[in-house]
Amino acid sequence: MSGRKQRSAFDQVSDFDKGRIVAYRDCGLSFREIGNRVGRNQITVMHICDHWMQEGTTNERGRLHPAQCTTPREDRQILSIAVMDRAVTSQTVAQHIESVTHHSVSARTI
Repeated sequence: MSGRKQRSAFDQVSDFDKGRIVAYRDCGLSFREIGNRVGRNQITVMHICDHWMQEGTTNERGRLHPAQCTTPREDRQILSIAVMDRAVTSQTVAQHIESVTHHSVSARTI
């Protein structure tokens, strides 16, 4: 099946059914069982669940904002550092976050 046909099949699923698909998957149902319950092809169900896991949304269209670079934990650490020392630079905060979490964050992200 071409990408164009897959996309059109994906777009034909209502937002409500996409939500049901994700909820059923969270409950532990197989792709086949979910497809039978919502009346959709197993491949379409897999595509929606995969998109949910990768993007955190069931919306196929592009994001309005870039993906989040930092985790909520890192965000709290950044905020804590900035509140404790107002004179700290973003480069210093980025180095600290990298040393603590082993996850590189750019000074621009900070």
